[in-house]
Amino acid sequence: MTGTEQSLVNRLVTTIRKGRDITLVLGSGLTARVVPGVDRMVDLADEFVAQALQNSDLQAALAGLRATRRDAALYAAYRRTFAEWLSPVEFDIVVQRATLEAYRPDRATTASWERVGYHRGVQLEDDRDAWSLPPGVIAVGELLAGLPDRFQRRVITTNFDPLIEIAVRRAGGTARALTLNRDGTFAGPLGPADGIDVLHLHGYWRPTSESDERALLHDPEPLRADDPVILSALHEALRGDTICVAGYPPGRNDALTRAVHEQADVLWARHDDDASPARAALIYTGVDVDRLFPAVRRGLATLPPTPPPSAAPAAPVPPGVAPAGTALHRVHLPTLEAVLGTRPSAVELLRQLDYEFRWRRFDDTPDTPLDLVFWPVRLRQPTLIYAVQATVAAALSARGVRVVLCFDDLAGDQHTRSWRARFTDEVERWFALVEGARSPEVDSLMSFCSPGRVAERLQDPELLRRPTHPWAVQLEYYRGDRMILDVARAAKAFPGAVDLEIDDAMAGAQIRTTRAERLMSTPAIWAYLQYLLRDTRPEAVMTLGGEDESVMWDQWHDTFPDAVGHLFHPVMANVRQDARMLGARSFREVEDHLRKAMRLESWDREDHYLHWIVQHAVVLHRYLRNRPPLSYDGRLLDSWETIRAALLDPRLRAGTVRLLAREVAALLMHEAV
Repeated sequence: MTGTEQSLVNRLVTTIRKGRDITLVLGSGLTARVVPGVDRMVDLADEFVAQALQNSDLQAALAGLRATRRDAALYAAYRRTFAEWLSPVEFDIVVQRATLEAYRPDRATTASWERVGYHRGVQLEDDRDAWSLPPGVIAVGELLAGLPDRFQRRVITTNFDPLIEIAVRRAGGTARALTLNRDGTFAGPLGPADGIDVLHLHGYWRPTSESDERALLHDPEPLRADDPVILSALHEALRGDTICVAGYPPGRNDALTRAVHEQADVLWARHDDDASPARAALIYTGVDVDRLFPAVRRGLATLPPTPPPSAAPAAPVPPGVAPAGTALHRVHLPTLEAVLGTRPSAVELLRQLDYEFRWRRFDDTPDTPLDLVFWPVRLRQPTLIYAVQATVAAALSARGVRVVLCFDDLAGDQHTRSWRARFTDEVERWFALVEGARSPEVDSLMSFCSPGRVAERLQDPELLRRPTHPWAVQLEYYRGDRMILDVARAAKAFPGAVDLEIDDAMAGAQIRTTRAERLMSTPAIWAYLQYLLRDTRPEAVMTLGGEDESVMWDQWHDTFPDAVGHLFHPVMANVRQDARMLGARSFREVEDHLRKAMRLESWDREDHYLHWIVQHAVVLHRYLRNRPPLSYDGRLLDSWETIRAALLDPRLRAGTVRLLAREVAALLMHEAV
C-alpha cells in the first residue's frame, strides 16, 4: 500500500492523539541540508589528505577508487583505504569536519582539521545556537521534548551528527547520545528517568565519554543483516506501537531494514515516488522531512483530540474557530507548549521574528539574554501597527523580559492625558491576549522632561554618569557633522520617504511645516534610553518600533558607543501610520478595506496592505497567542502562501476575506471571534 505526505501527517497525528506510542527511525535525509552527504564527504577526505597529510601515495590510491566506484561503494572504499594507509580512526577527522559544516559560530573557533575530543565536542554542542538546524530537525526536537512518552523517550538514527540532541535541548528538553556497540549493547542503559535517548547506530561524531577517546567513532559496518546480536538489540529498541522511518532508504540489505520489516505497524516515508519495498506495511511517497515533521507539529496544534466513544456529537462551529474546550490552544501544559514551540526563549523568539516574519533585528550580541525592551510610541490614535507591536512586546514579556512603554507626547495639548489613558488601556488589553504576559511599565516624555523629574536626576550622582537630560543629549547629538537633513529624517519629517534624494533646501522647507516639538523627540527618546541604561547592560536592551525608525537609531550608534539592539517590523508599503485602513472601527469597515485592496493590481505584493495584514495581524498574531492557525472549507490557512491561494480561488475568496476581517477586527477592536 502507498500513501501521500499529507496522509502520513494525518496518520501520525491521529496515532499520537489516540495515546499510541511511536518510534522514530531517522536517516541522513533529515540533516542532508546542512550535513554533507557521500559526495561531499569524499571531497573532504581528498582535501584532508592533500592539505593536512600531504600523503602522495594515499592520494593516488584514492584517485584510483574514484575512477572505479560511485556513491556509497566509493565512501566505504575510502574508509577502508584510510584504515589501510593510516589507521581505522583517521577517517573520523573527516567525519568531524563534515559535522562541523553545520556549526556556524560568529567567528571561527575550530582548526581546519581538528581532532575533536570528548570535552571539546561537549563544549561545541553546548554552543547550541550556533548550529544550523533544518526545519525538520527543529520540529523533531520539539515533538520529542514536548511528548517524550509518546515517542518511547528515544529516537533511532543512522546519523552521526548531534543535531537531534541539539534540537531537543533547544526545545527545552534533555537528550543524550548512545552508540551501538558490536556486542549488541548501547553505550549506556536505555530508558532514563527523563530526557530523550538518541540511539546512533552508525556511531557518533565525537567520543561519548572520556574513556573512548581512541575508539572508532563512525562505523556503518556492524549493521549486517545476518547478525543475530545486532538484530536482537534493534528489536529491543523498536518497541513502539508504530514505527515511522524517514530519511532512510528502504532498499538496503542491513540489520536495520530487516528489523523494521519484522515489526507489525510500519510507516516508511520516501522522498521519491518509488513505492518499494513491498515488505513494509505502508510506503508514503513524495515526503519531504522538512515539511513532514513541522506539519505534524502543526497538526497537533489544530486537530481536536479524538472524543471518547460515549461523547455526544460536537455542535457545529463557525469556520476557522476550534470547538470550545477541545482545541489544544485551550490546554496550557508545559509539554504541549514545548511541542508547539509556544515558549521558546526571548532570544529564540527574536530569531523566529527575523527568519519567519522578516522583522529586522539589529544586534551586535544576538545570543545575549534579553532583559529589557524599550518601546517608544508617538501618542496618537491606536492603530493596527501598534496592536501588532504590543503583541510582540507581550510575548517577550511572557518570556521574562521587562517592557517599558514610553509615550512621545511632547506635542501635547489639553487632551494629552485622556489620550494617554486610552492608549494605555488598549495596550493592556493587547497584552492580556498573550498568556503569561506581564503589563508594561508606562511613562511619558512630557513627564520625563518635566522640571521636577529633571531636577531629581541632576541631584543623583549616579545618574550624572549618563546624559539623561535632553539638552545633554543634544550636545552630543550636534557635536559631529550633523546636517539638517539628518535631524529631519530622525524626526520623521518626511513620512514615507526612504530614499536619499532630498537636499538641505527641501529639508528646510519640510521642517518649516513640522511642529517644533517633533524635533525634540529624538533627543528626548535618547535621554530616556540613557536613563534606562543606568541599571541595565546595553547589550541586554532592545528597542521596538517600525523600520522607519531605523534612521534615528543609526544616528544613536553614530553618537553613543552603547551596543543597544533594535527590532524593526516591516513598514507597510504606501500606507501611512494614521490611515483609516489601520484604524477601522468595525468588522464591516475592515472587510471593506480588504475587498478594496484586492481590486488593486498590487494586492498580493510583499509588504503591501493585504500581505502585511496576513503576515503580522493574522499568522504572527495567532502564533504569539498560542492559537491554532485559521482554517476554511477544510483548508489550513497557516501562512501567506496558503491564504493567498484561498484568495485566488473564486469559490473560497469571499469566505476567506470574511475570516481575515474577523481576525483583524478582533485584534483591533476586541470584538469576539
